[in-house]
This record gives sequence, C-alpha cells and structure tokens, in this order.
Amino acid sequence: MYKLNVGEWATRWAARYPDEPYVKYGDLELTKKEFNVRINRLAHAFLEHGIKKGDRVSVLMANTNVFMEILFALSKIGGIMVPLNFRLAAPELEFILKDSEPVMMFYSPEFLALANELRGKVPTIKKFICEMEGGEKNDELFDTWVAGKSEEEPALKYEVTLDDPHFIMYTSGTTGKPKGAVVLQLNTQWNAINAINMYSLGTGDVSLCSAPLFHIGALHASATPGLYAGQKLVIQRFFNPNEALKLIEKEKVNLMFGIPVMFLFMTMDPDFEKTDFSSVNFFIAGGSPCPKSLIEAFLAKGVTFNQGYGMTETATAITALRSEDALRKVGSCGKPVFHTDIRIVDIQGKDLPQGEMGEVLIKGPNVIREYWRRPKETAETIEDGWLHSGDMGYIDEEGYLFLVDRKKDMYISGGENVYPAEVEDVLMSFEKIADAGVIGVPDQKWGESGMAIVVKKPDADVTEQEVIEYCKGKLAKYKIPKKVTFVDALPRTATGKILKKELRAQFIKE
Repeated sequence: MYKLNVGEWATRWAARYPDEPYVKYGDLELTKKEFNVRINRLAHAFLEHGIKKGDRVSVLMANTNVFMEILFALSKIGGIMVPLNFRLAAPELEFILKDSEPVMMFYSPEFLALANELRGKVPTIKKFICEMEGGEKNDELFDTWVAGKSEEEPALKYEVTLDDPHFIMYTSGTTGKPKGAVVLQLNTQWNAINAINMYSLGTGDVSLCSAPLFHIGALHASATPGLYAGQKLVIQRFFNPNEALKLIEKEKVNLMFGIPVMFLFMTMDPDFEKTDFSSVNFFIAGGSPCPKSLIEAFLAKGVTFNQGYGMTETATAITALRSEDALRKVGSCGKPVFHTDIRIVDIQGKDLPQGEMGEVLIKGPNVIREYWRRPKETAETIEDGWLHSGDMGYIDEEGYLFLVDRKKDMYISGGENVYPAEVEDVLMSFEKIADAGVIGVPDQKWGESGMAIVVKKPDADVTEQEVIEYCKGKLAKYKIPKKVTFVDALPRTATGKILKKELRAQFIKE
C-alpha cells in the first residue's frame, strides 16, 4: 500500500528540486532542500526530547517559517500540533491547553506575557521554547535547541500515515466552550488536492501568507496547498496592509488568501492606487462574504477574487467561486470543490429541492472524523460522514451555493424567520456605512425585531432614520431593523466573523 505523510512533502520536493525557492520570511530565503534540512533537525530535536507519536505540541506564535517547520517536523514523526489563537485571553487559552494536554509550548516573544500567565497552570507542559530573542531568560531559544541536530530523515520504529492526526484546531467558540477539531493528515492532503484542482496552483507561483497561521484559513487556504504544489511561500509576520502591498510588488506575488476586511484595509492604504498588481493571478477571499464594492475596487486594478466557503471541520474548503463569476454570482460562495459533496436538508434531515433554504451538510475526505475527546458533540455534528455545518443556505438553478446565515443567528419577527446576513448585505451597500451587524432583540409587539449596529464611513454623516429609510424597498418590512445604533468598531473573530454573542450581550442587556 502506498504511504506518504504530510511531512514527507518537503522530503520529496527537496529530493526532486533542491535548489528551487520554497519559503521566504523577512530576509531569510530557504530553498526546498534548506527547508527540509531545518525540518529534519527539528524532528530529531523532538525525538531526542522524547516526543512520540500522538504527543501534542502547542504553538503560540506569529507567522514565521518556524511555525511551518514545527508543523512539518511533527508531521514526519506523528506528533500533533495545537495552534493557539494569540488574540484569546489567558483563561481561554488555559482551557484549550488543559483540554489538549500538550507536552511543550513554543511561543513568540511578542506573547511572552501571555505565555507567563499560562506558565505553571497546565501540568502537562514541561518545556517552553521561545522562537527568537526576547523570551523568558530561562527558556531555550529555538535555534539553540535545534543546533547541531542531524540533517538526515528521521528513522522511526513506527509508521506515520495520512490516517494519523495532523493538528487539533479549536473552533472560535462564538457560543459555549471551544471544541478541538482533529484534522487528520489525510484531511490536509485532500484539501491541498482540492485547492490545486480549483485554483490551478503551480510550482512557479508565489503565494503571500498574511492571515494568521493559527487559523484554518491561512494554514489550509494559503500555506499548505502552496507548499504541496511546490510554490514559493512568502510569510508576513503580522498582517499590515502597506507592507502587504509592498510585498506583492517586490516578490511578484501571484495569489494571496485573506478575509475581506484585510483586502478592504489594503484599498484604504495611501499606496493602494500606485501598487503594481500585474503579477497577481487572483486573490482568494474567505471567512465572510466579499462586498460588491470591494470586488469592484480590485477589478479597477486588474485583480479578481476567487471566493470560497470553508470551516475548520472541513480543513478548509467546501465550495469555491471562480473569479469569472465574482460579479455575475455576487453573494454566492460557489460550487463544491472537486472531492467534496454538499446537501441542503430540512429540520428532519430530508433533502430539499433547488432554491429552498435549509442546513448545509458536507461530506468528503477533507471532513474531520471527530472533535478531540468530545464523542457527544462529534455524534451530534457528524452523522454517517455528513457534517452538519449549522449554516443555512440554498442552491440555485445553476448549482451555486448561497449562504443566508448561521442557524443560531436567525431570529423570528412576527412569526417570520429573519437571517441577519441578508439584512447586513443591504446595509453594506449603503455608501455611508463601513461595517454593520444585525441581531434580534426582544420586542413586545413582534416577539423580536432587528437592531442594526453600524460603523459609519470616515467623515460620513448618517442618522438612524436614514439607515432605516435606505432599507425600504430593498427588504421586506419585517426584515428592516427597527433600531439603529452607531459604534466605532464591531467585535470580530480572527476569521472576520462578527461576534453576535458579544453584540447580544451588550445591546440586549441595554
């Protein structure tokens, strides 16, 4: 039987095309051979430290080549990475760490204070290693820890295959405690195959990775498919719109994944108009719908968007909307990627015809098999291989999927279901609005009614009544928000999704 694990992607590229560029981070440029050598040294360091198959290693880090080296080294020896969202508070991270029980933690110096808050609170963590200078004085530095280790492929007494866990990525936890999605090496492999099939990735391409690697979007829509395809991966430590524009021009970037708000910030940068985008094949946008105005802003610069729908539990891609359909099918997230199937079902789980709205179910080799130590939640979410997404949508007559909203975000006004995302789309088309979120709030007459929480565009002068009037004729009367309140910014997850739980907690209480 043919066997190959994800860590061996680097082995094979190094053997076949050792001198081709592979990873660039800051001033460090690594060929395929050099990247694999670094992975092997780290793999030997892990083995000498006693890391064995199935052990977890946590990573609280900025985007860097070291992040990817940890992932690939663990892939070779059967270890499991636990990427940590550095935007979480210490108690939230403590929950994740106690749940996943890693034996060691790597951290970037920017997160020393956070690492120190966690130190001593997770009994399984016996060693802390800092990525570079600036960490706790008694913690070993990454380069010191791997120095002098063997460059040879690690010789193991056991097999590591695609059926082994690759990493445990915790869901954002917008409701309740986060769950650890166990992403298999198999899921990573098939996601890369889907990406190559849909986006025609090639070895000569240059991909810019700017979104945070602790999230499935950056890791599986940007980094891993590109490395599988043999691309050159340019890594930005933290997203900065001006720096991203400069890297696109300097490195002749062909593609970049981001959430829409990242691309929005790029359009707002003073250098946007003078940036040369001629090398760009397309950008990939995910995490939330891409507004028409944003698509048009980049089209004016000759850049198109491939959009998509994905989840941590599908590692990541479910559907893709090709760039030629970006405007023709605006609002759609496209058709299923090649090796993935979707269904739209009603509350009883029965398939619905085209055009009827129901829950989106997903099946394919990219779908996880379980949540970490959560048999109950696994059984509730995955039935006969079909993942219940919790997203509501419909398929049109051409086979394109349109998402309407999360099942849990729907509210009922006067007996009618209202999906906030539909209302938000209308609000976002108003030229005076920069951002908008909609929630259902208690209403004595209707049970619930809509409240729009709005961020004005800079220097825009707009009133509550103007916003309500704008919605008239564009939405059914029961969908129009009864109240509008203005804020400086909306709370969002790392993926750009509005934290409706926080909005409800703040405004329903008020």
